[in-house]
Amino acid sequence: MTRKDFLHTIRLYVLISSNIAKKSVKETARLVIDGGADAVQLREKTISDSKFISLAREVRDITTKRGSLLIINDRVHVVRKVNADGIHLGQQDMSALEARNIIGDEKIIGVSTHSITQARQAQKDGADYIAIGPIYPTSTKGHEPSVGIEIIHEISEAVSIPIIAIGAITLENLDEVLKAGASRIAVCSAIIGSKDIYSSTRQFKEKLGETKAH
Repeated sequence: MTRKDFLHTIRLYVLISSNIAKKSVKETARLVIDGGADAVQLREKTISDSKFISLAREVRDITTKRGSLLIINDRVHVVRKVNADGIHLGQQDMSALEARNIIGDEKIIGVSTHSITQARQAQKDGADYIAIGPIYPTSTKGHEPSVGIEIIHEISEAVSIPIIAIGAITLENLDEVLKAGASRIAVCSAIIGSKDIYSSTRQFKEKLGETKAH
């Protein structure tokens, strides 16, 4: 199965950031993957490239052994250096089209989107998946207004690539997100900021397991 084939099967995508995680990045990655995360995104906005690359290599070792995807946030030039599975880009970053020219066809490219127009453009530019959100107001994306749950169905009708719902998704509101049409979710604080990272991950994965991916 190729990286892109596996992308269609993922249900739980966890963002890891050292300023939110209760444990080290390496230990957090191990716990979320053992708990059932299909993909992890390493998101560190402030550390140097050398420190980021060192962290990414540690996480890459874990994801490789356990068969999960490693996605790098923003730093396109790091993807090949650590043999990550792909890159995730924001609206202020380079386009998926530009990133593709750098990392090649076999790597995964994801794009954060906040509207149907952005989702369609990301697909047109060659993105392999899009994240749509923030579904609910979130401190990790404080500059972005929440888009609400209704947009999940609207965007799923507008694009054919996998959609991942993101933004303050918790165990308490997960059912509402799933009922709105999501089958893949990205989680950050509700998992890596919890007291028991492994158990929190398991609970999300078990709830997701009750619905079908599409």
